Formats: sequence, structure tokens, C-alpha cells
Amino acid sequence: MEEFDAYRAFEEPELEHGLKLMESVIGGRWNPMILFSIEHGASRYTDIRNSIGHISDTELQRKLNSLIQSGLIMKSALEEDARKSEYQLTFFGKDITHILHHIMEISLKHSTLNGLMGV
Repeated sequence: MEEFDAYRAFEEPELEHGLKLMESVIGGRWNPMILFSIEHGASRYTDIRNSIGHISDTELQRKLNSLIQSGLIMKSALEEDARKSEYQLTFFGKDITHILHHIMEISLKHSTLNGLMGV
């Protein structure tokens, strides 16, 4: 049986791209909160900012643009007023948000089992 080389496996282009994407989504403090906020109905910029709380306008705008570039959310003009826009999860964003929910569940399960709650 051939020995598994984890280092080489992580150099595969598809895996490397996937890991970089996940790091950019999960690695940031605000990205999961923004995705969850949009998932739960906050579609306008002000709604997202209000649901998150302590984030500067500059940082929120930067994170929203990054999530758009990553293909996780999309921005579109409102039909009733083209000067106003809303954000929505893409299909890819919905998939990633679903994964984030599972990561949170696993984290909670294992932190509870290991007595790490509140740490």
C-alpha cells in the first residue's frame, strides 16, 4: 500500500484553491457573520451592519466586496429604486453557509464533550 503524502496532496491545484477559499471565508472574523446575516434575511447594507453590530463601514464594505469577488454573495439593484441595492447569497454562498453551520455544530459538540464550553 502506498504511503499517503499529505504535503503533496495539499499542493494539488484544486485542493489548494479550495483551502485558500475556505481560509478566506472562515479565517475572517466578519465573513461568517455577514453570510449568516444575509442568510437570515438582512439583504440591505444597513440591515447587515445593524445585525452584526460593531463593524466599521469601511470594513463592512471591504468584506462585502471580498465576498462578491469570491462568488459567495451577489449585489443587485432594487427594482423600485435602482439607487438602492441588496445582497443575496449565491448558490455557492448557500453551500458554504451550510458547511459553516456544520462546523459550528461540530465545534459545539466537541467543546461540550471535552468540557471546553466558555473557554
